[in-house]
Amino acid sequence: MSERRGVQREVLSDLGVSLVSGGILAAGGSAVAALTRSCAGAPVPTWLFVAIAAVALPAAFLLTRRLTRRGPQVFILISAFAQTRWLAGLLDSVARSLDHHGIDLVVKLPRHDYSGQSQVRELNAIRKKRRSFDGGLIVCSHPETIQRELADTSTTIGLPIVFVDIRPFPQVSDYPPNAVFVGCDADEIGERAAQWVGQELREAGRDRPSILVVAGDAQVGRHLAFAAKIRDMVSPSRLDINVQGDFSREGAWDIIDQHLSQVHRRGESLDVIYCTNDEMALGAADAVKKHEAQGYEHNGLFILGVDGTPDALATIKSGATRFRATIVQDPRRIADAAVDLLLRMRDGEHVPTETLLATTVYPAR
Repeated sequence: MSERRGVQREVLSDLGVSLVSGGILAAGGSAVAALTRSCAGAPVPTWLFVAIAAVALPAAFLLTRRLTRRGPQVFILISAFAQTRWLAGLLDSVARSLDHHGIDLVVKLPRHDYSGQSQVRELNAIRKKRRSFDGGLIVCSHPETIQRELADTSTTIGLPIVFVDIRPFPQVSDYPPNAVFVGCDADEIGERAAQWVGQELREAGRDRPSILVVAGDAQVGRHLAFAAKIRDMVSPSRLDINVQGDFSREGAWDIIDQHLSQVHRRGESLDVIYCTNDEMALGAADAVKKHEAQGYEHNGLFILGVDGTPDALATIKSGATRFRATIVQDPRRIADAAVDLLLRMRDGEHVPTETLLATTVYPAR
């Protein structure tokens, strides 16, 4: 029913354009006829009206449609927006970058975070209104569960599509011709985190550290690549990985609180907490602070996050918690790259299928 209404609106829009252009044509024809009579004092031949109509009607239609058409628009579809503050920075940067080019941004948020079907429903709704857009950006979660739908819908939309932050397809050959990806490599993030942690541990002389990794079930390269790299750099006495953090501050707080309670009961220590986003790292810092307030010491413990959100940077800079560093993904740089790719694709230019941007560490050594 909604698709039928959309088609009806388009037909009514075109009908309106036709009526307006017809008015332009009629006014023009009357003016030409009056001018001809006044100059020649004779009736205007029928063939002259036909010739005028043949030339003027298409021009009037195109001119009127251009005058009545909305300005250029680009959509962005973001899943799991409510739980990830880094995405707020990305959204703001995308809006600013598009505004610089005189393009409006239409934001689409699936009703249910992390739901593949909600994402597909939003894509289907966009497909029905595709004539309203010049292209779109998609930040999808768990793309492995809806890869076929993502490919089919992207192809059907037929607009330039830039996937951002999370790779939608495992191989470059899997991308539809109108789709590309820009973002930071999850494996590179994990390896950079391990390098930072490994160097910190070596400088502290801790050869057999106890390490806890708190992650989510997306962006798995961030914790898998970390685990593989850190084992090459040091020989952990324990390396625990919990993927139930859900990228949320509250989820990480619960995990760290329980883990520290177990560590205390065993009479052991914890050296490193690596969280695969800053929200979880902030939750980890809160949980550690609670245990320290209860009299438990965590000498030498440090926390590392990922993203470089303003809250994380401020907390690290304050030095008031065990949150020591974060792997920074610059949302402005990613947004500018995504918009640039989108506009180049819109203009028919060939662009790389995948564009991977390097991360940095805050604070820099």
